[in-house]
Amino acid sequence: MIAKRFLAALLLPLSLAAQVEIHVSPAGLDTAAGTAAAPVASLPRAAELVRAARAARPSEPVTVWLAPGDYTVLKTFTLGAADSGTAEAPVVWRSVDADRPARVVGARPVATELLRPLSDPALLARLAPEARGHVQELDLAPLDLKHAKRLPDYARDTADLFALFFEGRRLPLSRWPNGEYGYTTMKRVVSSGSFSPRSPDGGTFEYREDRPARWQAALAENGVWLRGFWRVPWVAETLRVRAIDPKAKTITFAISTHNGIGSKYSKQVGNTRIGDGKEGWFALNLLEEIDQPGEWAVDFQRGKLHIWLPEAATPGARLLLADNAAPLFAANGASHVSFRDLVFTHQMGEGVSVEKGDSVRLLGCRIENVLRRGVVIRGGVNHVVQSCDLTEIGLAAIDVLGGDRVTLRPSNHQIVNNHIWRAALLAPVPALVAGLDTRTQQLVGARIAHNRIHDVTYSGVHFGGNDNVLENNELYRLGLDGGDLGGFYTTGGWTARGNVVRQNFIHHSENANAIYMDDGQSGLLAEDNLIYRVESGLFIGGGHDHVLRRNLIVQSHRAIHVDDRGVARKYVPEDSRLRTDLESVPYAASPWREKYPALASILEHRTDVPRNNLLTDNIAVACATVVRRSGKPDTLVGFRIENTAEHASTDIFVDAAGLDFTPRAGAPAGLPAFDLSRYGLRVDEYRRAVPARDLELLRAGDTKRKAFDSQQDVNAYSRP
Repeated sequence: MIAKRFLAALLLPLSLAAQVEIHVSPAGLDTAAGTAAAPVASLPRAAELVRAARAARPSEPVTVWLAPGDYTVLKTFTLGAADSGTAEAPVVWRSVDADRPARVVGARPVATELLRPLSDPALLARLAPEARGHVQELDLAPLDLKHAKRLPDYARDTADLFALFFEGRRLPLSRWPNGEYGYTTMKRVVSSGSFSPRSPDGGTFEYREDRPARWQAALAENGVWLRGFWRVPWVAETLRVRAIDPKAKTITFAISTHNGIGSKYSKQVGNTRIGDGKEGWFALNLLEEIDQPGEWAVDFQRGKLHIWLPEAATPGARLLLADNAAPLFAANGASHVSFRDLVFTHQMGEGVSVEKGDSVRLLGCRIENVLRRGVVIRGGVNHVVQSCDLTEIGLAAIDVLGGDRVTLRPSNHQIVNNHIWRAALLAPVPALVAGLDTRTQQLVGARIAHNRIHDVTYSGVHFGGNDNVLENNELYRLGLDGGDLGGFYTTGGWTARGNVVRQNFIHHSENANAIYMDDGQSGLLAEDNLIYRVESGLFIGGGHDHVLRRNLIVQSHRAIHVDDRGVARKYVPEDSRLRTDLESVPYAASPWREKYPALASILEHRTDVPRNNLLTDNIAVACATVVRRSGKPDTLVGFRIENTAEHASTDIFVDAAGLDFTPRAGAPAGLPAFDLSRYGLRVDEYRRAVPARDLELLRAGDTKRKAFDSQQDVNAYSRP
C-alpha cells in the first residue's frame, strides 16, 4: 500500500504542487498524469490522485475538473474518509463547463441492433393489434442482469426490476390503462381477503372492462401483477394475481394486503368491505398491454425483453439499461468534499448517498432519471444540497436524517434553493422527506429553504424531529396521484417540538392540506405563510401546543380545520406508536425539560384531547369554509381560534389568479404586503437563472384527480 501511494505521488505533475488540479476526461487514459493536457479517464483513478495529492500537500485545496461527456458507473463510486479535505483545504469535484456538465451515468448501452422482430406465433397472437409489427425482443441471458427476475408477489413502492432509458428519458413498463395517471376501478369487492398482510388469502373483486380476459395466457405462463390503491388513497401496492374468471368478471389475488382490499370508508359486510367503486388500479408488465411506443415488458419465463421502441429510433440510437440497485455515487464518512455542476443520471438505485461525515456538498448539480431516491443523507453534520435540479425521480427526490434527538445536537444540514419536480413518479411518497424515515424521526436542526417543489404525486415535504426550520419554499401542483396529504406534512407523535414552518407559498394543490399536522403531532409553529387554492389551509389532527399565526389563506375549500381525532383513535400513553415516540427521547430531563416544558408535563393531562393550540391573526379570503371544527365542543376547547379576519372576494388583491397578492387601493386594513420574490428559487453562485412558473398550466391544470377531504378519515372512527 505504501509503495502504491508513493508511485501515485510520483505521477503527480509539477504544476499540481502549486494549485493541486486534477483533470478527467472520457477521452483520457488512466495511465496519464491527470493534467489538462493528459487527463485520466475514470473517477476511481481521479480519486487515487486526490489521495496522493492530499498526502503530499495536505494544506492545499484540490479541484478535480471533469470534462464534458459521460462517465459510466455500473458499480457504486464511493468516497470515504481517506478522500476527504478539510475546512481550509476542501476537495471539489466539478465540471469544466457548467453549460455542458459532466454526466455520471449508471446505465450501460444496449445496441438496438441486438433487438429482433417478435416472431413467435403464440406471442404475436397475444399482442394488441396496433402493436403488431412494432414489438421487438431482446435476449436477456447474455446481459447477466441481477434484476430481471420474476416480480415478488407483493411490493409496496418499487419492485427490484431494472430500468430502461432511451434518448434521455425513462421508458415505462407496459401499463393498462395507459398514462402516468391511467387507472380503472374495481366495480365491486367480492371478498376483502385476509386482513393480515402477506397471507395467501388474497382478495377477490369484480372488474369493469373485458380487458383482463386477454391475460389468461400471461397468467399461466408468466404471471400477472396489478398495482392499485386497494384500501386508502395514500398506499399503493403491487399484488400478483392468482386467478381471472372472465365469466364472473372477477380477479383473485395470490396474496393479501394489509387490512384487505376495498375502501376503508365503505360498508363492511361480514369480513368484506364492499368498496366504493373508486379504488384505482392498473395492470403492469404485460406483453398484451404494449400498445404504444416506448412501452416494454419482461417475459420472466423465456428471459426476454419485449419492447416497442419509440418511433424516433434509428440504427445506433442509445438504449440504456440500469441494473445497479445500490447508489450511483456514495460518500461514506467523507468530509469537506463538494460536487459542483455535475449530472447524476440513468440509475436504478439511489442517485447520491451521503452517510456520516462532515460538509459534503452538492452544488448546482442535476439528479435525474433515477428509479428510486435522488439524494439520501444519513447522519453526519453540515451536509448541503444547494441549487440542484432534481427531476424524473421514482421515489423521494431528497431524503435526509441527521443530528441527535437525545441530546438535541443539531445536524446543521442545509437543503436550499433546489428545484424539485416530477418526483415520486412510481409511488405516493413525499417529494422531500426530512426526518420521517425512522420511528424516532432522527432529524434535528436542519434548514429547508427556498426550494421549489411541484408536479409530484403526493406531499411536498414530510418532516419530523426537532428544531428544523422550513422557510421561503414554494410548493404547488401536489397530490397528483394520492390522497390525504400535505404541502408540509408531519406525523408521528408528541415529541416533534421546535419545528418552524414560515413564509412559504403553497398553492394550486386542491388535493392537499397546505400545512397538515396529522395523528396527534404536536408543537409546531407555522407563521406568515401564503396559501392559495388548496383543500384545507391549516389542518390540525388532534395534537397539542401548536401556534399558527398570521397565515393568509386564499380561495381554498376551507381555511382552517381542527379536530379531536385522538378521542376516537385513543391517543393515550398506552398506544404503542405514541409510547415508542415518547420513550425515544428524555422528554422529562435536560435539555428537553427546559426547551419544551409543555412536553415534560404531557402525561399530567388527558393526551387524547387536544390542548393548548393557538390559532391567531390568520386571514381567510374567498374560502368556502373559514373554520371547520370536527368533534364535540367539550373536546375541542383546546383550540383557541381568535382574531381571524374574513374577506369574501379576491378582488381585494391586484391579481390573485396571476399570483399578485398586493392589496388593491382601498383594500381592508391588515392585509400583509406579500412579496412573491421571497418564495422559492433565487439566483446564487450555483444557480444562474430561475425558470418562470407556467401560469397557464396553473390556471388550467387539474390538481383534483384524487380529491380527498381528510375529514373522511376522521369519520372512519366512531367517537365514544
